[in-house]
Amino acid sequence: MYIQNLRESRGYKVIELIKTLYEVSGSYSKRITRMFIFDVFKGIFEGIALGAILFCLTKICENIFTGLSVVMNDVYTVFVISVISMMGKIVFGYLADRNKYIASYSLGAENRLYIGDRLKNVNMGYFSTNSLGNIAGGLSTVIGELETMGVFIIEQLLVGTIQTLIIVAFVLPYDIVTATIILLTLIIGIMVNIVTQKKTDLLTERLLGLKLDLSSKMLEYVKGIGVTKAFGKEKNTVKELNESITESRKGFLAVEKILVPTQFMFLLVFKIGICVIIFTSLIRYFSGNIEVTKAIILIVMSFVVFSGFELAGSMQSIKGIAVQNLNSVINLRNLPVIEDGEETEIDKAEISMEKVSFSYGESEIFKNLSIIIPEGKTTALVGFSGSGKTTLCNLMARFWDVNSGKVNVGKTNVKEYKYDELLSNFSFVFQDVYLFDDTVRNNIKFGNPNATDEDMIDIAKKAQCHDFIMKLPQGYDTVLQEGGSNLSGGERQRISIARAMLKRSKFVILDEATSSVDPENEKQLLIALKSLLKGKTTIIIAHKLSTIKNADQIIVLKNGAIEQVGTHTELASEQGIYKDFLESRKKSEEWAI
Repeated sequence: MYIQNLRESRGYKVIELIKTLYEVSGSYSKRITRMFIFDVFKGIFEGIALGAILFCLTKICENIFTGLSVVMNDVYTVFVISVISMMGKIVFGYLADRNKYIASYSLGAENRLYIGDRLKNVNMGYFSTNSLGNIAGGLSTVIGELETMGVFIIEQLLVGTIQTLIIVAFVLPYDIVTATIILLTLIIGIMVNIVTQKKTDLLTERLLGLKLDLSSKMLEYVKGIGVTKAFGKEKNTVKELNESITESRKGFLAVEKILVPTQFMFLLVFKIGICVIIFTSLIRYFSGNIEVTKAIILIVMSFVVFSGFELAGSMQSIKGIAVQNLNSVINLRNLPVIEDGEETEIDKAEISMEKVSFSYGESEIFKNLSIIIPEGKTTALVGFSGSGKTTLCNLMARFWDVNSGKVNVGKTNVKEYKYDELLSNFSFVFQDVYLFDDTVRNNIKFGNPNATDEDMIDIAKKAQCHDFIMKLPQGYDTVLQEGGSNLSGGERQRISIARAMLKRSKFVILDEATSSVDPENEKQLLIALKSLLKGKTTIIIAHKLSTIKNADQIIVLKNGAIEQVGTHTELASEQGIYKDFLESRKKSEEWAI
Protein backbone atom coordinates (compact mmCIF):
# COMPACT_ATOMS: atom_id res chain seq x y z
CA MET A 1 0.00 0.00 0.00
CA TYR A 2 1.15 3.52 -0.83
CA ILE A 3 1.11 4.77 2.74
CA GLN A 4 3.38 1.97 3.88
CA ASN A 5 6.20 3.43 1.81
CA LEU A 6 6.20 6.68 3.76
CA ARG A 7 9.14 7.54 5.93
CA GLU A 8 8.99 6.87 9.64
CA SER A 9 7.76 10.08 11.21
CA ARG A 10 7.90 9.34 14.94
CA GLY A 11 10.08 11.74 16.80
CA TYR A 12 10.41 13.87 13.69
CA LYS A 13 12.28 17.01 14.78
CA VAL A 14 11.57 20.51 13.53
CA ILE A 15 15.07 20.73 12.01
CA GLU A 16 14.42 17.54 10.00
CA LEU A 17 11.05 18.96 8.99
CA ILE A 18 12.68 22.12 7.65
CA LYS A 19 15.33 20.06 5.80
CA THR A 20 12.59 18.02 4.13
CA LEU A 21 10.77 21.22 3.19
CA TYR A 22 13.94 22.45 1.48
CA GLU A 23 14.23 19.12 -0.32
CA VAL A 24 10.80 19.48 -1.95
CA SER A 25 11.14 23.23 -2.53
CA GLY A 26 13.55 22.76 -5.41
CA SER A 27 14.29 26.03 -7.18
CA TYR A 28 12.10 27.91 -4.69
CA SER A 29 14.20 27.03 -1.63
CA LYS A 30 15.62 30.57 -1.64
CA ARG A 31 12.09 31.86 -1.15
CA ILE A 32 11.75 29.64 1.92
CA THR A 33 15.05 30.99 3.28
CA ARG A 34 13.88 34.58 2.75
CA MET A 35 10.58 33.77 4.47
CA PHE A 36 12.42 32.50 7.56
CA ILE A 37 14.80 35.49 7.60
CA PHE A 38 11.96 38.00 7.32
CA ASP A 39 10.03 36.12 10.02
CA VAL A 40 13.03 36.52 12.34
CA PHE A 41 13.08 40.28 11.72
CA LYS A 42 9.33 40.43 12.21
CA GLY A 43 9.78 38.68 15.57
CA ILE A 44 12.47 41.18 16.56
CA PHE A 45 10.16 44.10 15.81
CA GLU A 46 7.38 42.44 17.82
CA GLY A 47 9.85 42.29 20.70
CA ILE A 48 10.55 45.99 20.18
CA ALA A 49 6.80 46.65 20.35
CA LEU A 50 6.70 44.86 23.70
CA GLY A 51 9.63 47.02 24.80
CA ALA A 52 7.64 50.16 23.92
CA ILE A 53 4.69 48.91 26.01
CA LEU A 54 6.94 48.13 28.97
CA PHE A 55 8.70 51.53 28.70
CA CYS A 56 5.32 53.29 28.66
CA LEU A 57 4.10 51.23 31.61
CA THR A 58 7.30 52.02 33.54
CA LYS A 59 6.85 55.76 33.11
CA ILE A 60 3.20 55.61 34.13
CA CYS A 61 3.99 53.58 37.26
CA GLU A 62 6.82 55.95 38.19
CA ASN A 63 4.40 58.85 37.86
CA ILE A 64 1.76 57.15 40.01
CA PHE A 65 3.96 55.71 42.74
CA THR A 66 6.94 58.09 42.90
CA GLY A 67 5.47 61.29 41.51
CA LEU A 68 8.02 61.41 38.68
CA SER A 69 6.59 63.47 35.84
CA VAL A 70 6.10 62.07 32.37
CA VAL A 71 7.87 64.48 30.00
CA MET A 72 7.25 64.97 26.29
CA ASN A 73 10.54 63.23 25.48
CA ASP A 74 9.08 60.07 27.03
CA VAL A 75 5.98 60.41 24.87
CA TYR A 76 8.10 60.96 21.77
CA THR A 77 10.27 57.94 22.66
CA VAL A 78 7.24 55.65 23.02
CA PHE A 79 5.74 57.03 19.81
CA VAL A 80 8.94 56.56 17.81
CA ILE A 81 9.52 53.02 19.15
CA SER A 82 5.87 52.11 18.43
CA VAL A 83 6.03 53.48 14.88
CA ILE A 84 9.32 51.72 14.18
CA SER A 85 8.03 48.41 15.54
CA MET A 86 4.74 48.73 13.67
CA MET A 87 6.42 49.59 10.37
CA GLY A 88 8.94 46.80 10.89
CA LYS A 89 6.21 44.25 11.54
CA ILE A 90 4.19 45.40 8.51
CA VAL A 91 7.14 45.45 6.12
CA PHE A 92 8.78 42.22 7.23
CA GLY A 93 5.41 40.51 7.72
CA TYR A 94 4.50 41.40 4.12
CA LEU A 95 7.85 40.20 2.78
CA ALA A 96 7.61 36.96 4.76
CA ASP A 97 4.04 36.29 3.59
CA ARG A 98 4.87 37.19 -0.01
CA ASN A 99 7.77 34.75 -0.13
CA LYS A 100 5.73 32.13 1.71
CA TYR A 101 2.80 32.18 -0.72
CA ILE A 102 4.99 32.37 -3.82
CA ALA A 103 7.10 29.48 -2.51
CA SER A 104 4.08 27.42 -1.39
CA TYR A 105 2.11 27.50 -4.61
CA SER A 106 5.18 27.47 -6.85
CA LEU A 107 6.67 24.41 -5.14
CA GLY A 108 3.26 22.76 -5.47
CA ALA A 109 3.20 23.42 -9.21
CA GLU A 110 6.86 22.45 -9.61
CA ASN A 111 6.38 19.16 -7.76
CA ARG A 112 3.28 18.27 -9.77
CA LEU A 113 5.20 18.85 -12.99
CA TYR A 114 8.27 17.01 -11.71
CA ILE A 115 6.25 14.02 -10.47
CA GLY A 116 4.12 14.00 -13.63
CA ASP A 117 7.27 13.94 -15.73
CA ARG A 118 8.70 11.17 -13.56
CA LEU A 119 5.51 9.12 -13.90
CA LYS A 120 6.15 8.94 -17.66
CA ASN A 121 9.30 6.94 -16.97
CA VAL A 122 7.92 4.69 -14.24
CA ASN A 123 7.92 0.96 -14.91
CA MET A 124 4.35 -0.18 -15.60
CA GLY A 125 4.67 -2.62 -12.72
CA TYR A 126 4.38 0.31 -10.34
CA PHE A 127 0.79 0.92 -11.46
CA SER A 128 -0.07 -2.73 -10.92
CA THR A 129 0.85 -2.58 -7.23
CA ASN A 130 -0.20 1.02 -6.44
CA SER A 131 -3.66 2.52 -6.63
CA LEU A 132 -4.15 5.27 -9.21
CA GLY A 133 -6.47 6.93 -6.70
CA ASN A 134 -3.62 7.14 -4.19
CA ILE A 135 -1.31 8.60 -6.80
CA ALA A 136 -3.97 11.12 -7.85
CA GLY A 137 -4.60 11.89 -4.17
CA GLY A 138 -0.89 12.51 -3.67
CA LEU A 139 -0.80 14.94 -6.60
CA SER A 140 -3.98 16.76 -5.58
CA THR A 141 -4.92 16.38 -1.90
CA VAL A 142 -1.44 16.00 -0.41
CA ILE A 143 0.30 18.70 -2.45
CA GLY A 144 -2.78 20.92 -2.03
CA GLU A 145 -2.51 20.61 1.76
CA LEU A 146 1.22 21.25 1.56
CA GLU A 147 0.52 24.47 -0.35
CA THR A 148 -2.17 25.74 2.01
CA MET A 149 -1.18 24.23 5.38
CA GLY A 150 2.21 22.53 5.33
CA VAL A 151 4.44 25.58 4.85
CA PHE A 152 2.22 27.60 7.24
CA ILE A 153 2.58 24.97 10.00
CA ILE A 154 6.37 24.91 9.66
CA GLU A 155 6.53 28.70 9.57
CA GLN A 156 4.44 29.05 12.73
CA LEU A 157 6.58 26.46 14.52
CA LEU A 158 9.64 28.58 13.83
CA VAL A 159 8.03 31.98 14.31
CA GLY A 160 6.44 31.07 17.64
CA THR A 161 9.74 29.75 18.98
CA ILE A 162 11.65 32.83 17.76
CA GLN A 163 9.13 35.23 19.35
CA THR A 164 9.43 33.53 22.73
CA LEU A 165 13.25 33.45 22.62
CA ILE A 166 13.33 37.17 21.76
CA ILE A 167 11.11 37.98 24.75
CA VAL A 168 13.32 35.80 26.97
CA ALA A 169 16.32 37.78 25.69
CA PHE A 170 14.57 41.00 26.78
CA VAL A 171 13.60 39.62 30.20
CA LEU A 172 16.90 37.94 31.08
CA PRO A 173 18.87 41.14 31.87
CA TYR A 174 15.78 42.74 33.43
CA ASP A 175 14.92 40.00 35.97
CA ILE A 176 16.86 36.75 36.29
CA VAL A 177 14.25 35.08 38.53
CA THR A 178 11.41 35.57 36.04
CA ALA A 179 13.67 34.54 33.14
CA THR A 180 14.47 31.30 35.00
CA ILE A 181 10.78 30.58 35.55
CA ILE A 182 10.11 31.19 31.85
CA LEU A 183 12.89 28.82 30.78
CA LEU A 184 11.75 26.08 33.20
CA THR A 185 8.17 26.43 31.93
CA LEU A 186 9.37 26.13 28.34
CA ILE A 187 11.36 22.97 29.17
CA ILE A 188 8.35 21.36 30.88
CA GLY A 189 6.10 22.34 27.93
CA ILE A 190 8.55 20.75 25.47
CA MET A 191 8.66 17.54 27.57
CA VAL A 192 4.85 17.32 27.63
CA ASN A 193 4.81 17.79 23.86
CA ILE A 194 7.45 15.09 23.27
CA VAL A 195 5.50 12.56 25.35
CA THR A 196 2.32 13.00 23.30
CA GLN A 197 3.93 13.67 19.92
CA LYS A 198 4.64 10.05 18.97
CA LYS A 199 1.01 9.02 19.32
CA THR A 200 -0.17 12.10 17.45
CA ASP A 201 2.24 11.43 14.57
CA LEU A 202 1.05 7.84 14.29
CA LEU A 203 -2.56 8.99 14.08
CA THR A 204 -1.82 11.62 11.44
CA GLU A 205 0.06 8.97 9.43
CA ARG A 206 -3.05 6.78 9.54
CA LEU A 207 -5.18 9.82 8.72
CA LEU A 208 -3.27 10.46 5.49
CA GLY A 209 -3.80 6.83 4.51
CA LEU A 210 -7.54 7.22 5.10
CA LYS A 211 -7.68 10.42 3.04
CA LEU A 212 -5.87 8.79 0.12
CA ASP A 213 -8.10 5.72 0.37
CA LEU A 214 -11.20 7.93 0.34
CA SER A 215 -9.86 9.78 -2.70
CA SER A 216 -9.27 6.44 -4.44
CA LYS A 217 -12.77 5.17 -3.60
CA MET A 218 -14.39 8.40 -4.81
CA LEU A 219 -12.47 8.24 -8.09
CA GLU A 220 -13.40 4.59 -8.59
CA TYR A 221 -17.06 5.30 -7.79
CA VAL A 222 -17.34 8.18 -10.27
CA LYS A 223 -15.43 6.39 -13.06
CA GLY A 224 -17.42 3.16 -12.65
CA ILE A 225 -20.85 4.64 -12.07
CA GLY A 226 -22.08 3.57 -15.53
CA VAL A 227 -21.05 -0.07 -15.00
CA THR A 228 -22.49 0.02 -11.49
CA LYS A 229 -25.89 1.13 -12.75
CA ALA A 230 -25.83 -1.36 -15.63
CA PHE A 231 -25.40 -4.29 -13.21
CA GLY A 232 -27.69 -2.87 -10.52
CA LYS A 233 -24.88 -2.82 -7.94
CA GLU A 234 -25.38 0.75 -6.73
CA LYS A 235 -25.96 -0.39 -3.16
CA ASN A 236 -22.73 -2.41 -3.01
CA THR A 237 -20.62 0.40 -4.46
CA VAL A 238 -22.23 3.06 -2.28
CA LYS A 239 -21.71 0.79 0.71
CA GLU A 240 -17.95 0.61 0.04
CA LEU A 241 -17.80 4.38 -0.41
CA ASN A 242 -19.79 4.96 2.77
CA GLU A 243 -17.47 2.64 4.68
CA SER A 244 -14.47 4.64 3.45
CA ILE A 245 -16.19 7.92 4.45
CA THR A 246 -17.03 6.46 7.86
CA GLU A 247 -13.45 5.28 8.40
CA SER A 248 -12.18 8.72 7.40
CA ARG A 249 -14.57 10.36 9.88
CA LYS A 250 -13.48 8.00 12.64
CA GLY A 251 -9.85 8.76 11.81
CA PHE A 252 -10.38 12.50 12.10
CA LEU A 253 -12.24 12.06 15.40
CA ALA A 254 -9.47 9.81 16.74
CA VAL A 255 -6.90 12.49 15.95
CA GLU A 256 -9.02 15.16 17.63
CA LYS A 257 -9.48 12.97 20.73
CA ILE A 258 -5.70 12.94 21.09
CA LEU A 259 -5.11 16.54 20.05
CA VAL A 260 -7.65 18.14 22.41
CA PRO A 261 -6.25 16.64 25.67
CA THR A 262 -2.70 17.16 24.39
CA GLN A 263 -3.39 20.80 23.60
CA PHE A 264 -5.07 21.23 26.99
CA MET A 265 -2.06 19.78 28.84
CA PHE A 266 0.35 21.84 26.79
CA LEU A 267 -1.52 25.11 27.40
CA LEU A 268 -2.04 24.24 31.07
CA VAL A 269 1.72 24.18 31.57
CA PHE A 270 2.02 27.77 30.35
CA LYS A 271 -1.00 28.97 32.32
CA ILE A 272 0.62 27.52 35.43
CA GLY A 273 3.85 29.28 34.38
CA ILE A 274 1.98 32.59 34.18
CA CYS A 275 0.49 32.01 37.65
CA VAL A 276 3.95 31.23 39.05
CA ILE A 277 5.38 34.47 37.57
CA ILE A 278 2.51 36.51 39.05
CA PHE A 279 2.80 34.76 42.43
CA THR A 280 6.59 35.18 42.71
CA SER A 281 6.37 38.81 41.59
CA LEU A 282 3.83 39.58 44.32
CA ILE A 283 5.79 37.67 47.00
CA ARG A 284 8.99 39.47 46.08
CA TYR A 285 7.21 42.86 46.11
CA PHE A 286 5.62 42.30 49.52
CA SER A 287 8.98 41.03 50.79
CA GLY A 288 10.57 44.27 49.64
CA ASN A 289 12.86 42.59 47.10
CA ILE A 290 11.49 44.46 44.07
CA GLU A 291 9.72 47.76 43.56
CA VAL A 292 6.04 48.04 42.71
CA THR A 293 6.85 49.23 39.18
CA LYS A 294 8.91 46.15 38.43
CA ALA A 295 6.27 43.87 39.95
CA ILE A 296 3.52 45.37 37.76
CA ILE A 297 5.69 45.14 34.64
CA LEU A 298 6.49 41.46 35.34
CA ILE A 299 2.83 40.66 35.95
CA VAL A 300 1.71 42.38 32.73
CA MET A 301 4.54 40.75 30.76
CA SER A 302 3.60 37.28 32.04
CA PHE A 303 0.39 37.36 29.98
CA VAL A 304 2.26 37.72 26.67
CA VAL A 305 5.59 36.00 27.30
CA PHE A 306 4.37 32.52 26.28
CA SER A 307 2.03 33.55 23.43
CA GLY A 308 4.58 32.75 20.72
CA PHE A 309 5.44 29.34 22.13
CA GLU A 310 1.76 28.51 22.64
CA LEU A 311 1.30 29.23 18.93
CA ALA A 312 4.26 26.99 18.08
CA GLY A 313 2.85 24.30 20.37
CA SER A 314 -0.53 24.34 18.65
CA MET A 315 1.30 23.79 15.34
CA GLN A 316 3.47 21.12 16.96
CA SER A 317 0.36 19.11 17.74
CA ILE A 318 -0.62 18.95 14.08
CA LYS A 319 2.85 19.00 12.55
CA GLY A 320 2.30 15.31 11.77
CA ILE A 321 0.12 16.54 8.89
CA ALA A 322 3.05 18.51 7.47
CA VAL A 323 5.39 15.57 8.09
CA GLN A 324 3.17 13.09 6.25
CA ASN A 325 2.49 15.50 3.39
CA LEU A 326 6.20 16.21 2.93
CA ASN A 327 7.05 12.52 3.12
CA SER A 328 4.35 11.71 0.57
CA VAL A 329 5.78 14.26 -1.85
CA ILE A 330 9.32 12.93 -1.25
CA ASN A 331 8.01 9.41 -1.91
CA LEU A 332 6.42 10.49 -5.19
CA ARG A 333 9.53 12.44 -6.21
CA ASN A 334 11.56 9.25 -5.79
CA LEU A 335 9.36 6.90 -7.80
CA PRO A 336 11.36 3.99 -9.26
CA VAL A 337 11.89 5.05 -12.86
CA ILE A 338 13.30 3.18 -15.83
CA GLU A 339 16.98 3.98 -16.27
CA ASP A 340 17.61 6.27 -19.21
CA GLY A 341 20.17 5.53 -21.92
CA GLU A 342 22.14 7.87 -24.17
CA GLU A 343 21.21 6.81 -27.71
CA THR A 344 18.83 9.08 -29.62
CA GLU A 345 18.95 7.82 -33.21
CA ILE A 346 17.39 4.55 -34.39
CA ASP A 347 19.53 3.16 -37.21
CA LYS A 348 17.03 0.59 -38.43
CA ALA A 349 13.27 0.24 -37.87
CA GLU A 350 13.55 -3.41 -36.90
CA ILE A 351 12.72 -5.05 -33.58
CA SER A 352 14.36 -8.24 -32.41
CA MET A 353 14.05 -10.21 -29.19
CA GLU A 354 16.79 -12.54 -28.04
CA LYS A 355 16.00 -15.21 -25.43
CA VAL A 356 13.60 -12.93 -23.57
CA SER A 357 12.14 -14.03 -20.25
CA PHE A 358 9.53 -11.97 -18.45
CA SER A 359 7.05 -12.40 -15.63
CA TYR A 360 4.41 -10.41 -13.76
CA GLY A 361 5.53 -11.07 -10.21
CA GLU A 362 5.49 -14.84 -9.81
CA SER A 363 3.51 -15.44 -13.03
CA GLU A 364 5.89 -16.26 -15.88
CA ILE A 365 4.77 -14.98 -19.29
CA PHE A 366 7.76 -15.57 -21.59
CA LYS A 367 10.77 -17.85 -21.29
CA ASN A 368 13.69 -17.66 -23.75
CA LEU A 369 11.45 -16.15 -26.44
CA SER A 370 13.14 -14.94 -29.65
CA ILE A 371 11.47 -13.17 -32.60
CA ILE A 372 12.23 -10.63 -35.32
CA ILE A 373 9.86 -7.87 -36.45
CA PRO A 374 11.24 -6.89 -39.90
CA GLU A 375 11.68 -3.28 -40.97
CA GLY A 376 8.90 -1.70 -43.02
CA LYS A 377 6.71 -4.79 -42.80
CA THR A 378 3.43 -5.57 -41.03
CA THR A 379 3.51 -8.26 -38.37
CA ALA A 380 0.29 -9.61 -36.87
CA LEU A 381 0.20 -11.21 -33.42
CA VAL A 382 -2.46 -13.88 -33.02
CA GLY A 383 -3.37 -16.01 -30.03
CA PHE A 384 -5.87 -16.73 -27.29
CA SER A 385 -6.52 -14.18 -24.55
CA GLY A 386 -3.66 -14.25 -22.06
CA SER A 387 -1.16 -15.63 -24.57
CA GLY A 388 1.07 -12.53 -24.19
CA LYS A 389 0.29 -10.45 -27.29
CA THR A 390 -0.13 -7.07 -25.56
CA THR A 391 2.72 -7.81 -23.15
CA LEU A 392 5.01 -8.47 -26.12
CA CYS A 393 4.20 -5.04 -27.56
CA ASN A 394 4.74 -3.42 -24.15
CA LEU A 395 8.22 -4.94 -24.00
CA MET A 396 9.04 -3.61 -27.48
CA ALA A 397 8.24 -0.06 -26.37
CA ARG A 398 9.93 -0.65 -23.00
CA PHE A 399 6.82 -0.12 -20.90
CA TRP A 400 8.35 -3.00 -18.97
CA ASP A 401 11.93 -4.22 -18.69
CA VAL A 402 12.60 -7.91 -19.36
CA ASN A 403 13.86 -10.18 -16.58
CA SER A 404 16.54 -11.58 -18.89
CA GLY A 405 17.48 -11.52 -22.56
CA LYS A 406 17.52 -8.52 -24.90
CA VAL A 407 15.00 -6.40 -26.76
CA ASN A 408 16.70 -4.59 -29.64
CA VAL A 409 15.36 -1.70 -31.69
CA GLY A 410 17.60 -1.64 -34.72
CA LYS A 411 20.95 -2.93 -33.55
CA THR A 412 20.68 -1.31 -30.12
CA ASN A 413 19.23 -2.60 -26.85
CA VAL A 414 16.14 -0.57 -25.88
CA LYS A 415 17.79 0.14 -22.51
CA GLU A 416 20.48 2.16 -24.24
CA TYR A 417 18.04 4.67 -25.77
CA LYS A 418 16.83 7.85 -24.15
CA TYR A 419 13.35 6.83 -23.08
CA ASP A 420 11.53 9.86 -24.56
CA GLU A 421 13.41 9.48 -27.84
CA LEU A 422 12.51 5.80 -28.02
CA LEU A 423 8.81 6.44 -27.42
CA SER A 424 8.77 9.30 -29.92
CA ASN A 425 9.35 6.66 -32.61
CA PHE A 426 6.29 4.63 -31.57
CA SER A 427 2.63 5.30 -32.32
CA PHE A 428 -0.04 3.36 -30.44
CA VAL A 429 -3.71 2.64 -30.94
CA PHE A 430 -4.94 0.79 -27.87
CA GLN A 431 -8.08 -1.27 -27.49
CA ASP A 432 -9.11 0.96 -24.58
CA VAL A 433 -8.94 4.43 -26.13
CA TYR A 434 -8.40 7.47 -23.95
CA LEU A 435 -9.09 10.96 -25.29
CA PHE A 436 -8.20 14.11 -23.39
CA ASP A 437 -10.55 16.76 -22.08
CA ASP A 438 -9.66 19.05 -24.99
CA THR A 439 -10.76 19.85 -28.52
CA VAL A 440 -10.95 17.19 -31.22
CA ARG A 441 -8.26 19.13 -33.09
CA ASN A 442 -5.80 18.98 -30.17
CA ASN A 443 -6.55 15.31 -29.53
CA ILE A 444 -5.66 14.39 -33.10
CA LYS A 445 -2.60 16.67 -33.09
CA PHE A 446 -1.41 15.32 -29.73
CA GLY A 447 1.35 13.24 -31.28
CA ASN A 448 2.34 15.92 -33.77
CA PRO A 449 1.41 19.44 -32.55
CA ASN A 450 3.23 21.08 -35.48
CA ALA A 451 1.06 19.38 -38.11
CA THR A 452 -0.97 21.72 -40.31
CA ASP A 453 -4.76 21.70 -40.23
CA GLU A 454 -4.76 20.51 -43.84
CA ASP A 455 -2.65 17.45 -42.93
CA MET A 456 -4.81 16.76 -39.90
CA ILE A 457 -8.08 16.94 -41.86
CA ASP A 458 -6.63 14.75 -44.61
CA ILE A 459 -5.67 12.11 -42.03
CA ALA A 460 -9.08 12.41 -40.35
CA LYS A 461 -10.79 11.73 -43.67
CA LYS A 462 -8.65 8.64 -44.26
CA ALA A 463 -9.36 7.45 -40.71
CA GLN A 464 -13.10 7.72 -41.49
CA CYS A 465 -13.75 10.27 -38.75
CA HIS A 466 -14.02 13.60 -40.62
CA ASP A 467 -17.75 13.23 -41.36
CA PHE A 468 -18.89 12.63 -37.79
CA ILE A 469 -16.50 15.32 -36.49
CA MET A 470 -18.13 17.90 -38.77
CA LYS A 471 -21.51 16.96 -37.28
CA LEU A 472 -20.30 17.89 -33.79
CA PRO A 473 -21.43 21.31 -32.44
CA GLN A 474 -18.12 23.08 -33.12
CA GLY A 475 -16.56 20.56 -35.50
CA TYR A 476 -12.86 20.13 -34.84
CA ASP A 477 -13.07 22.75 -32.07
CA THR A 478 -15.60 20.73 -30.09
CA VAL A 479 -14.28 20.06 -26.59
CA LEU A 480 -14.50 16.39 -25.70
CA GLN A 481 -15.55 15.30 -22.26
CA GLU A 482 -13.16 13.37 -20.05
CA GLY A 483 -12.03 10.22 -21.84
CA GLY A 484 -14.11 11.22 -24.88
CA SER A 485 -17.27 10.04 -23.15
CA ASN A 486 -19.49 12.16 -25.44
CA LEU A 487 -18.43 9.98 -28.41
CA SER A 488 -19.26 6.38 -29.23
CA GLY A 489 -16.64 3.66 -28.84
CA GLY A 490 -16.13 3.44 -32.61
CA GLU A 491 -15.78 7.22 -32.95
CA ARG A 492 -13.19 7.35 -30.17
CA GLN A 493 -11.23 4.55 -31.80
CA ARG A 494 -11.19 6.26 -35.18
CA ILE A 495 -9.91 9.51 -33.64
CA SER A 496 -7.24 7.46 -31.88
CA ILE A 497 -6.25 5.93 -35.23
CA ALA A 498 -6.06 9.40 -36.80
CA ARG A 499 -3.87 10.55 -33.92
CA ALA A 500 -1.49 7.64 -34.46
CA MET A 501 -1.45 8.17 -38.25
CA LEU A 502 -0.55 11.86 -37.88
CA LYS A 503 2.42 11.17 -35.62
CA ARG A 504 5.71 10.82 -37.46
CA SER A 505 6.98 7.53 -36.14
CA LYS A 506 8.86 4.51 -37.40
CA PHE A 507 6.81 1.94 -35.49
CA VAL A 508 3.03 1.61 -35.21
CA ILE A 509 1.35 -0.74 -32.73
CA LEU A 510 -2.35 -1.40 -33.30
CA ASP A 511 -3.97 -3.29 -30.42
CA GLU A 512 -7.43 -4.33 -31.63
CA ALA A 513 -7.53 -1.00 -33.49
CA THR A 514 -10.69 -1.79 -35.48
CA SER A 515 -12.56 -3.79 -32.82
CA SER A 516 -15.12 -1.01 -32.23
CA VAL A 517 -15.45 0.06 -35.87
CA ASP A 518 -18.62 -0.98 -37.69
CA PRO A 519 -18.26 -3.20 -40.80
CA GLU A 520 -19.34 -0.35 -43.09
CA ASN A 521 -16.32 1.79 -42.15
CA GLU A 522 -13.89 -1.05 -41.45
CA LYS A 523 -13.23 -1.87 -45.11
CA GLN A 524 -12.40 1.74 -46.02
CA LEU A 525 -10.36 2.14 -42.83
CA LEU A 526 -8.26 -0.93 -43.62
CA ILE A 527 -7.56 0.43 -47.10
CA ALA A 528 -6.50 3.75 -45.57
CA LEU A 529 -4.35 2.02 -42.97
CA LYS A 530 -2.60 -0.02 -45.65
CA SER A 531 -1.71 3.16 -47.50
CA LEU A 532 -0.71 5.20 -44.47
CA LEU A 533 1.31 2.43 -42.82
CA LYS A 534 3.27 1.70 -45.95
CA GLY A 535 6.98 1.69 -45.19
CA LYS A 536 6.42 1.71 -41.43
CA THR A 537 7.15 -1.20 -39.14
CA THR A 538 3.71 -2.20 -37.93
CA ILE A 539 2.61 -4.65 -35.24
CA ILE A 540 -1.06 -5.58 -35.22
CA ILE A 541 -2.96 -7.40 -32.51
CA ALA A 542 -6.34 -8.50 -33.80
CA HIS A 543 -8.87 -11.30 -33.90
CA LYS A 544 -10.51 -10.22 -37.15
CA LEU A 545 -9.33 -12.11 -40.23
CA SER A 546 -9.81 -9.01 -42.38
CA THR A 547 -7.26 -7.16 -40.26
CA ILE A 548 -4.49 -9.77 -40.22
CA LYS A 549 -4.69 -11.79 -43.45
CA ASN A 550 -2.67 -9.26 -45.48
CA ALA A 551 0.14 -9.04 -42.93
CA ASP A 552 3.66 -9.78 -44.17
CA GLN A 553 4.23 -11.98 -41.14
CA ILE A 554 1.87 -13.63 -38.68
CA ILE A 555 3.15 -14.81 -35.30
CA VAL A 556 0.92 -17.22 -33.39
CA LEU A 557 1.38 -17.24 -29.59
CA LYS A 558 0.26 -19.79 -27.06
CA ASN A 559 0.96 -19.57 -23.32
CA GLY A 560 3.83 -17.14 -23.89
CA ALA A 561 5.57 -19.24 -26.54
CA ILE A 562 5.70 -18.96 -30.34
CA GLU A 563 3.66 -21.74 -31.94
CA GLN A 564 3.72 -20.68 -35.59
CA VAL A 565 5.29 -18.04 -37.84
CA GLY A 566 4.45 -17.38 -41.48
CA THR A 567 2.11 -15.65 -43.90
CA HIS A 568 -1.64 -16.16 -44.01
CA THR A 569 -1.34 -18.55 -46.97
CA GLU A 570 1.42 -20.58 -45.33
CA LEU A 571 -0.28 -20.93 -41.97
CA ALA A 572 -3.69 -21.66 -43.47
CA SER A 573 -2.27 -24.72 -45.17
CA GLU A 574 -0.71 -26.35 -42.10
CA GLN A 575 -2.25 -27.88 -39.02
CA GLY A 576 -2.16 -25.67 -35.96
CA ILE A 577 -3.80 -22.91 -33.95
CA TYR A 578 -4.07 -20.54 -36.91
CA LYS A 579 -5.95 -23.03 -39.07
CA ASP A 580 -8.29 -23.75 -36.15
CA PHE A 581 -8.78 -19.99 -35.82
CA LEU A 582 -9.74 -19.70 -39.49
CA GLU A 583 -12.20 -22.57 -39.27
CA SER A 584 -13.89 -21.08 -36.20
CA ARG A 585 -14.24 -17.73 -38.01
CA LYS A 586 -15.70 -19.49 -41.06
CA LYS A 587 -18.29 -21.26 -38.90
CA SER A 588 -19.26 -18.01 -37.17
CA GLU A 589 -19.84 -16.35 -40.56
CA GLU A 590 -22.32 -19.12 -41.45
CA TRP A 591 -24.49 -18.36 -38.44
CA ALA A 592 -27.96 -17.11 -39.27
CA ILE A 593 -30.26 -14.99 -37.13
